[in-house]
Amino acid sequence: MHHPTLFRAAAMALTLTAGAASAQTDDAQQLAAKGIELLKAGQPEEAYKALNDAATDAWLQAPLGFRRTLLVAAPAQSYGGFSPRESAVFDGNTPLRFYAEPTGFGWVTDGELYRIDLSIDFSLRSADGKSLGEQKDFQNFKIESRERVREMFFNLTLTLNGAPDGRYIVTFTVHDHATGKDGSFDLPFEIKHG
Repeated sequence: MHHPTLFRAAAMALTLTAGAASAQTDDAQQLAAKGIELLKAGQPEEAYKALNDAATDAWLQAPLGFRRTLLVAAPAQSYGGFSPRESAVFDGNTPLRFYAEPTGFGWVTDGELYRIDLSIDFSLRSADGKSLGEQKDFQNFKIESRERVREMFFNLTLTLNGAPDGRYIVTFTVHDHATGKDGSFDLPFEIKHG
């Protein structure tokens, strides 16, 4: 019996692990190859475990990045459960809401638990690059699980009461305390009163 989803996962794992020859890359490639062989041998559960391990190895080798970053109409209640905001123009009193899905973060092991430990800074500048302010440790995310969770999201909210009309750019910088990786993303918006 063919399992198209597992074959796609296997192809993705092999693609993700291609690159410079290193011990980690070799391990990921071997796990992916093992997963494909197990799948061909009719052992989908074992194949899934090997492919998942390969994907985790590739994930840890990747930089801290973001699958999605966008303005949203309301805070998301679940991973992928966001409602994009139709406009990036705000009236100056409405909170700015952002949604992001980080990738490439790691986990701190604590007994049987895996902990995600991220902190987020933000900086605000005008469209012409003038710095308007920043805040370190704007938000912190610590999540514990018995699995190495990769599907994670966060909601971020800024309130800029009294900001004059104009175009702005907010930069969020995420620090992963498990791996030491940093990553950032920019989102532009505009304030237009009345």
